[in-house]
Amino acid sequence: SAIFRPPELEREVQDAVEQLLIGRGLQKGQDYDREAGRVKISAKEVVPDLVMLKLSLAIEVKLIKSAARVREVVDEINADIAAYSKRYASLMFIVYDLGYIRDEVELRHDLESQGSIAVLVVKQ
Repeated sequence: SAIFRPPELEREVQDAVEQLLIGRGLQKGQDYDREAGRVKISAKEVVPDLVMLKLSLAIEVKLIKSAARVREVVDEINADIAAYSKRYASLMFIVYDLGYIRDEVELRHDLESQGSIAVLVVKQ
């Protein structure tokens, strides 16, 4: 409900999620942070889109604008799970779908079966 037009960029969805957090009375830097909480994996560092340190929660936003992007997002989420699980107790993935996910239950079930992981699919 916070997005009025189909987003072109993942950042637009991230902005909407942050607006929802602010609307719930959360304060940046205290209750949540954005693009913070780096996790080092070998020679690479990854940064979640949003973190809620008090909850040990990392939130990643994904935008699906094509059928091919569905497969890419699943691969990205699996890589994120491996990385972020090293630092955060819980992970949430918000997947904003412009109509390309055919079986939402299958997508969520396979990913959520890996532990403290929630996948929220938002359909346009």
